[in-house]
Order: sequence, then C-alpha cells, then structure tokens
Amino acid sequence: MKSKIGRMENSDGLTGRARGTEALNVETKISEVPGQAENGTETATLANSGRVLRLLVLGVVLLISGVYVGLHSSNGWVPADEGTLSQSALRVMGGELPHRDFVEIYTGGLSVIHALAFRVLGVNLMSLRICVFLFFLVWLAAVYYIALRFASPIGAGLIVLTAVAWSFPNYPAAMPSWYNLFFATFGAAALLRYLDARRPRWLIVAGICGGISILIKVIGAYYVAAVLLFLAFMEQDEHESEAPGYRALPYRLFSGGALLLFLMAVVYLFHARLGLGELYEFVLPASVLVGLTLMLECRVRSAGTRARFCALLRLVGPFLTGVALPIIVFLVPYALSGGLNAFFAGVTGSAVARSVGLSVIRPVGAERCLYALTLLAVVAGGMYRREFQGKIMGTVFGLGFAVLLICSTRPIVSGVWFSAATLTPLVVLSGAAVVVIGAKSDRLTKIERQQVMLLISLAGLCSFVQFPFAAPIYLSYSLPLTLLAAAAIVATAKRRPGTYVLASLLGFYLLFGVVDLVPNYIYELTHKVGPLEELPVARAGGLRIEFAPGFARVVHLIQQHSPNGLLYAGNDCPEFYFLSGTKNVTQNDGGARPEEVLQALQTSDVKVVVINEAPFFPGAGVSPDVRQEVMRRFPESELVGIFRIFWRQ
Repeated sequence: MKSKIGRMENSDGLTGRARGTEALNVETKISEVPGQAENGTETATLANSGRVLRLLVLGVVLLISGVYVGLHSSNGWVPADEGTLSQSALRVMGGELPHRDFVEIYTGGLSVIHALAFRVLGVNLMSLRICVFLFFLVWLAAVYYIALRFASPIGAGLIVLTAVAWSFPNYPAAMPSWYNLFFATFGAAALLRYLDARRPRWLIVAGICGGISILIKVIGAYYVAAVLLFLAFMEQDEHESEAPGYRALPYRLFSGGALLLFLMAVVYLFHARLGLGELYEFVLPASVLVGLTLMLECRVRSAGTRARFCALLRLVGPFLTGVALPIIVFLVPYALSGGLNAFFAGVTGSAVARSVGLSVIRPVGAERCLYALTLLAVVAGGMYRREFQGKIMGTVFGLGFAVLLICSTRPIVSGVWFSAATLTPLVVLSGAAVVVIGAKSDRLTKIERQQVMLLISLAGLCSFVQFPFAAPIYLSYSLPLTLLAAAAIVATAKRRPGTYVLASLLGFYLLFGVVDLVPNYIYELTHKVGPLEELPVARAGGLRIEFAPGFARVVHLIQQHSPNGLLYAGNDCPEFYFLSGTKNVTQNDGGARPEEVLQALQTSDVKVVVINEAPFFPGAGVSPDVRQEVMRRFPESELVGIFRIFWRQ
C-alpha cells in the first residue's frame, strides 16, 4: 500500500441539521406551547423516539468501531516509537520528571498518562494501546455529537465510521498525535456547546482541552491558534448586525495587526522548507482564514473600541484560562523542585531537535488537487443539480464506486488517496465562501456561520501536524476534522441536498479505508509489511510484529549477557531497554550525544551494547568514535537481522 500511495434519506438523511438542532431543544419547545397537551404529548413522543434513535446509532457505532479497532490493536509497530513512549512512561513511574531527570522528546504529559496506564493495566506495550483505545472510544462519541448537528443519526453514524476508517486503526499505537486529534475534537464539541448555551464554562473546557493537548505534544498549540482565530471572528460576527456607530479604529488596528502577525508567523514556521506543496497545504488555508476575518471586519459597526475589546476579552479570557490551568498544575512539581528552567529548556530543545533532525517528507503536490476538485464536483452535483439527486443517479454512482473498490489498481488507489490528501485547503476555501455569501445575503444565521468558521479553522490549522514529515499516516491525524468541516459546509450551504449520491460517496470512502488503507498498514514507511507474529517477550503484551523471532533473540542475548541490567542501545532502537527490562546508561532514550555515550561506556559497568545497523531514520547513526569504542571494549558480537549485539564477559 505504501508503495501505491508514495507513487502515486430523503432530505434529512445525511444533512438533518435543522431537525437535529430542533431535537436538541425539543423540551424547551414543548414548554413554549401551553394549552396543547395532545400536540405536546405527540411532540414529546417524537422527541423520545429521536433520542432513542440517536443513542441506538451511537451504540452501534461504538460496537462496530470498538470491535474493528480491537481486532487490529495488537498488529504492527514502529519499534522506536513504542520503545521511546514506554521508556519515558517507565521513568515517570519510577519517580523521574520529564526534561528534568531525562530527555523527553515530547512535552511530558503523555508520559504521565502512560505511567498511570502501566500502574493500572500492567507494564507492557499493550497497556499503552489499551489506554489510547479508551480515549478513542470517547472520541467517537465526540465526533458523533458534532456530526449530529449537520446530519441525521444514521448520516452522523456513517460520518463517524468514515472518520474511523481513515484514522486510528491505521496505526493503533499510543502516539501523541492521536491524543492531539482527540483533544481538538473534544474542544470543538465544547465550543459548539458554547454556541448553544453561551456559558463561559464551555470556553474554559475548550481551553483545558488545548492545555492538555500542548502538554502531550507542543503541536497542540495549532488547536489553540485555530480557536483564537475563531474567537476573533466570533467577536466581529456578534457586532456585525449592530446599528452603525463608531468604527473602533484602535481595535481594528489591533485585530488587523494581530491577524497579519499570525500569518507572518505561519510563513516563518514553514520558510525553511517552503515549496509549492507547503504553500498549498499549510499557507493557503491560514491565508484564507485570516483574509476572511479581515474582509468581514469591514462590515462591522460597533459602539467603539472599548466595547469590542471587552467583548473579545469575554471570549478569549475564559479560553486562555482553561489553557493555562492544566499547564500550571503540571508545572507544580517542577516549581517545587527548582526544575522549571530544565523543563522549558527541554521542551524547546526537543522541539527544535525533532524539527531539524526528522527526515523531511513534503506534502502531496498542489497539482494533485485535481483529484480533490473532482470529489468536490460530485459533492456539488449532489447538492445543487436536481438530476444528481434521484435514486437512479445514486445507484449509478454506487455501482461505479463499487467497481473502483473491486479493481483497486495502483492509479485508482493513488487517486483516491490524493483526493483526500489535498482536500483540506479546498474545504477551507469552500467554507470561507459559504460564510461570506451567507453573511452578505443573510441566508445563514450567526450560529451557522460560526459553526462553519470553527470547523474550517480547526481543519486548516490542525493539518499542520503534517509538517515537516508528511508521511501518509500524518494525514490521518487531522483528516477527521476536515471531514466534519465538510459535513458542516454541505449541511449549511444547501438545506435539502440530495442524499443518494452523497451517501454513495461517503460509503465509498468508508469502504476504501476498510478495504485498502487499514489492511495495508499505511504507517509503514520503509517496506511492505510482512507476516505478523506474536512477539514472545513478556513486556510485549501479545503484540504481533514482523521479525518477531529476531527481536526475541536480541532480548534473550541482552538478558543473558547483562547480569547487572545495564545497556546501551544506539542508533534508534530504544525498544530494547523496555523489552529486556534493562536500564539505559544515558539519560536520553532517543539517542544521547556522543560525549555522553563515550563517558558512560568508559565509566559504567556496561556489559552489552546493541547497535541498529539500519535505523528507521538514517540520520540517527552512531558516531564513528562511539562505534570504534564499542568495538574496542566489547569483543564478542552477534548479528541478528539488522541489530548487532556486542558484549563482554
């Protein structure tokens, strides 16, 4: 699969937005119609039936997704990923603090979560996967909650299943980017709830999601930036219909300057590797969102600068308070132990090291957006062309999609992949157009405009997760947000779109994920996946991997020749520390500096060294000085697959 990609219901069926919003508030509506007991009883019965249907569909979605992902949860791994995650969690469980006591490649919050998982579920790799699986189940409910605003229960269920097929089961390891996706979705649900209730506590909840996301991995800041951009839009949207007044020039200078500064920061973030692909995939969505906000600012008339600053503060204040809360709590142990400087230096250093040292994979070229444009043309036909909205045309498209699935040749697989990989900028553009047209024509309510703006902001900025390593799996870390944004656009732009063509299209992408993506393990970057076998090591927890006998042999040799439990595993193979139950003689499980390694080898009682001769990232190689010292001090060796084990008596 990698080689293929690399070369390469009636009107309320899928868009029951109005009916879904009505159902959410049906109890209020009943209470507003006194003296009509019979009609009220009928309405209450319909509301109860709708509630039962929504819960039933959610239960079915949870069951299908849970079983499907559960069947794949023990399959495959990237050894260095899970080795680093497990080692960091083990260190935290032993009382160490990330960045203060050892080198942590992420912010540190995920290691705390995983340490708790080890305590509750046992010290093995499957405990981490069970932990992320539990978060995944909660995420399903959040996606369903959001989708229900724009689709009927059955349509929302299909949206959730499609989001699943293109995301988590493709690589069910406990990677931080999954948690970033989960918490961005939780935050989106909280913000949509805020649009209904207008209670600041939901802004605080959304902020807490952002703070936790940053603690897991600093790219959680993309979510925070998207929300701040949305809140700036929301402030001006709330003033848009006011009577003419002052133009609030100081506020406009402030907001315009802040937006342009944000756009400059985006360009600066990508400037070192700014090609056509980056311009299309990252800079274009950010520019559209900023340009949309600046353009609509011209329509605002307000009471003055002070009123607008106060309005913005009422939105941004609770949100940023929520962002700060988990971060402050997390930093308390560092403050009490005098480790704040070490934490901030470590987070900054690890972020810079990963951005510089990680291999570069550029996004899909902008010219590939022709595939996404074809996809959007089909969607537009289903929305606006009457001849596309009947059962016959839906059947024709369904049969055509079935043929594509059955054939699944390399050009077909690549084309479908490219249509998804280049979709986000076009969704952001489409959403911006819907907001502008809706605002000028008054076709859309404020809440409709704000819902679309929220979701396209999250889709556009959270897709930055693909930089600078746009491997296929990195698309899966953000694509569900694009899918939700697309659902919002379809439901908002056309109140009664045809169902059959859109249902066929959604079903095709759902089945494509199940048939072509998940079985072929798109997370593999170096080779096609071979047979999977259970790794016969206690701490593997039943994980099924390639070359299981080879990994088991290496673990056996380590345990046999390291009676004191000390080990140095170099060249991108930290998994052996965890699997063998040995201790790293350095403080960096991902690859210590040569000076630290040489000092450890010369002064500690190390008996065993493992060197990966074919690392996942070739730039992770050990220095010639370290290799020479290892060969001098450890005369015995054995080559097992790509790993050479050195030991001495």
